[in-house]
Amino acid sequence: MPTLTENVAALMREVAAREIMPRFRALAEGDVEEKSKGDLVTIADRASEIWLTPRLEALVAGSHVLGEEAAAADPALLERLSDDKALWTVDPVDGTGNFVAGRETFGVMIALVEKGMTTHAWIYLPVTDEIAIAERGAGAFWTSEGMATRLLSGRAAPAITDQSASFYVRFMPDDWKGPIERHASGIGRKESTLCSAVDYTSVARGRHDFVTYYRMLPWDHAPGTLILCEAGGVVRDIETGLDYTPRILKGPHLIARDEESWQRTAESIRALRAHL
Repeated sequence: MPTLTENVAALMREVAAREIMPRFRALAEGDVEEKSKGDLVTIADRASEIWLTPRLEALVAGSHVLGEEAAAADPALLERLSDDKALWTVDPVDGTGNFVAGRETFGVMIALVEKGMTTHAWIYLPVTDEIAIAERGAGAFWTSEGMATRLLSGRAAPAITDQSASFYVRFMPDDWKGPIERHASGIGRKESTLCSAVDYTSVARGRHDFVTYYRMLPWDHAPGTLILCEAGGVVRDIETGLDYTPRILKGPHLIARDEESWQRTAESIRALRAHL
């Protein structure tokens, strides 16, 4: 009998085959809308979430889905985070802007949250048919070309000029945006994929050093946080020093591949902020 992990992975592959990949680089006029300025949604996002919702809820008795598109239509659904019922967070197409532009950097993200803590997580990259899966306390695994390997994000900490990082400061308050941008000026390689699915899996695979975020919506961060933390990484608020949980909706958060990298980078940003 398939496990919960296997069932969800199968659903992600099926929804990608049914609703996402047939529309990739084939969106018709009227298939893309703007929810708010610069925030796009496509028919693939909505159809995928609608298809996934009843199937996920059927896997865990009494569970509910908190999907990005449903919450965009009814923000009151975010209140589901505050109760202890099993909750699925769903980002049906993470990186929608990339999907619309025909770029391959997009994914499907799902997490199971129980009593406010993420217990299971999945990130699926449909173009390459690669998936990251984690269960709390049981590690994180990356499957590519049918081969599963354990994710371990840590390696010898590189010098700042050799680091690779992404800095998302669009929603940052000015007193954090400035210091982060100043710290970023010394980083060796900066890249913004505009896709949490890619950012988190890149850090978890040891290919990226850190990322900064302010807006911490659960469908964007609950899956990646568990996967990265099970791989040895850290997702923590720079100001409070508190680890991320799905009930936290804003930052500033620093995502790093290991504790040493997190501490070193957070200290640098805090010091720059103190000299404002």
